[in-house]
Amino acid sequence: MAGGFFSRRRACDRRSSITKVLCSPLAVHATVLLLGGSKMGKQKAVSILVTLALVVAAGAAFVLWPKHYTVGQRISETTVFWNDREAFLFLAETTTGRAQNVFQEKLAGTRYGYLAVFLGGYMDFTKAEVVAYHLVSSGQLDRFALPEHTVAFGSWGLTEGRLQLTASPVATGNGFRWDGEKFVSLSAPPAANAQPKAAAMPNPNLTEDDLENDDEADDSGPLPKSERKPFKDAGWHYKFLSGYVGQGSAATLPINLAGRTFNLTVESFPLKNIVARFDFMTIGTRSIRLAGDKLAGGQQTLWNQSGWRDVSKQDYQDLQRQYGRQFRTPLSSGVWLLLVAFLLLWRFGSWIHVLFTFATIKSRVLKKMPTSYSFPPATPAQFPMLDLDALDRYTRELEGMGFTRLLDFSLVSDSATNPPSFCRLFAHVRHHCFGELSQIFPKGKAPLPLKCCIQSCLQNGWSVSFASRKPLAAGSLLQRKKAIGVFMPDVPIPELLPAFLKMRDQVCFDLGISPVNDDTLQAYIDKMQRAIGEMREAVQEKNFVKGVPEVYLRKFSLMKTKPEYVWLGDYPKEAEQRRQGVNSFAVGAR
Repeated sequence: MAGGFFSRRRACDRRSSITKVLCSPLAVHATVLLLGGSKMGKQKAVSILVTLALVVAAGAAFVLWPKHYTVGQRISETTVFWNDREAFLFLAETTTGRAQNVFQEKLAGTRYGYLAVFLGGYMDFTKAEVVAYHLVSSGQLDRFALPEHTVAFGSWGLTEGRLQLTASPVATGNGFRWDGEKFVSLSAPPAANAQPKAAAMPNPNLTEDDLENDDEADDSGPLPKSERKPFKDAGWHYKFLSGYVGQGSAATLPINLAGRTFNLTVESFPLKNIVARFDFMTIGTRSIRLAGDKLAGGQQTLWNQSGWRDVSKQDYQDLQRQYGRQFRTPLSSGVWLLLVAFLLLWRFGSWIHVLFTFATIKSRVLKKMPTSYSFPPATPAQFPMLDLDALDRYTRELEGMGFTRLLDFSLVSDSATNPPSFCRLFAHVRHHCFGELSQIFPKGKAPLPLKCCIQSCLQNGWSVSFASRKPLAAGSLLQRKKAIGVFMPDVPIPELLPAFLKMRDQVCFDLGISPVNDDTLQAYIDKMQRAIGEMREAVQEKNFVKGVPEVYLRKFSLMKTKPEYVWLGDYPKEAEQRRQGVNSFAVGAR
């Protein structure tokens, strides 16, 4: 996966297309509830109370058990600039933490480690910072501290021949520039720019300037096309190295300063680690080293993945308060557990009976799921509860990034449980993707927030979607093998599009495919009709004995918002199989 994106990601979970079929998750939930209305005899009531007591006791023990607090760092991207006199190295580092008890730790070490994410205590905070190095032709290497509240990503440029990073307008921090002796803060950002495209092919022998992309480059990314010529005219070279450069091996970038060569080596973990173990500290960059005959002190390790390290509870809570959401004590979680248990007993007293009727749940869910959609035009005035302010704001942002409006419509299915919805569809003819603003109005409940989704169809039936909302708990029943989805709750749209493009480029590269370049309304309609058929197939193949409890585990885990939820499907497995096939072919051709 793309390094810049997966530095922040990874409280991994979900998919994209489920935001368009809210009726299906509601049908799953309603089906489970409808099975619990029969009268209970004395023996059955006692059994329920005993079972519920055991569940509450187990849950309380889980919540109150002492936790182990750890933090870890990852490198999302390494940026290098150099000319004949000096070089600058910027390491975008992300610090995150996890608080787990012994049960969660044991679970994380098994093949079902992804379930540990649903139990909380994972990715409780995210702290992003930049580590800067300055190298001169004499071989002197110095590490510099950047000003406080500086951003890790933005738009690079030159001012009076000196390097500077300008933050995007939506960023919460400032940029910085080099004044000849140190880095100073830089404010007043220009328009936001997208992240650069990934390299076309992995190569352990790296070259400067990303020359293979210059002809196709647009005026976006950390180094817009309009800025590249001034860099080259001034004798500057540049390279953006993701956490996956080298595809699991070491990749070396030669840096020439005044006739002396210094080699920057970036080593990454094998991609198979994503499948083998659910641990973000074993994904992406493993180490970064700098070597050269004239390097003062000899070869130096600039960064090395040291895994998770222990911290005190107080230090962990301080980091969480500063860089994450408000810390919740075990006592409040226990109170919630008891309240939920009481409500389950009061309202769904015969839930044990549901456990013995899983065989009929699947057929009922499939019966309630839609088989097709229609897309009648709609106007905002038809929906009194529509968030018009958010609709206008997001529309301006999408159109400002090059999206063209196609249609305002209401998504109507042939299911009897179809909630009203308003959707505004956009297309981006240059990036070949769709943007969608949607708000759903469940009957008898408050409307869901109006959010954005950016999606694209790829060859061979693959798709990639990014959404700025939280996933739905029942979405685990609808996950498809070739539908990659990322949920980034409350991320600004100007940041959502670059992350989407970077992820899509990496998926296309890893799988040897390309985006489908049909940006018409009919193409979108055809995609939606195919998607509902694929979701029905996913439900048909799902093991509901395992799937229904997973839905409720997710429902509890989603009470705490995480930075990202990711569903990768079969992408890691097929990418690894393709890489091994290419390597085998190369060996056989020798």
